Amino acid sequence: MIIVGVIFFLLLFGISSIFIIIYFVTKKKLFIKLFVGYWAILVLLFLSLLFAGFLNSPTNVGKDDLYGEYVVDKNMFKGKNADWQFEHFSFEIKENDEFIFFEYYDNGIIKSKHTGIVEFIDGYASPHLRLTQVDPEHQIIDPEPLLVRNNWNFYYVFKSKKFGNVFFKKK
Repeated sequence: MIIVGVIFFLLLFGISSIFIIIYFVTKKKLFIKLFVGYWAILVLLFLSLLFAGFLNSPTNVGKDDLYGEYVVDKNMFKGKNADWQFEHFSFEIKENDEFIFFEYYDNGIIKSKHTGIVEFIDGYASPHLRLTQVDPEHQIIDPEPLLVRNNWNFYYVFKSKKFGNVFFKKK
């Protein structure tokens, strides 16, 4: 790896030095323009790589970002099942670290409410969520749901015994 760095350094400054040496030998301003253009291209390339890295990096999710209401993400799997899940399930993470899962009747009235405690486990890129003391239990509630971070947002994946993966996005 060090050899690659040395070769890169020699190429980078070697080409640059050649433009300067030729300028002093010939006194033609073309070589100063080539020197400036060479460095301008390198700086623009470096800045564009930094910008592309920023655009493609997953969003940083903090503990405060996780508080709020979540609904089933119908865009993950479109169709009647996703629409039905969207209408029947949601959850909320409150700032007092309380977890509340809601199940609804077809008419939108709350059928059941499942409460638990949220524990945040640090040491990961984003806080890891652990749900404890959920009462009563529900087949969708995963004690350790998966947080998936995209470029600009995030969502939770609950591994349901009945439905498989259920995707929740913040409302």
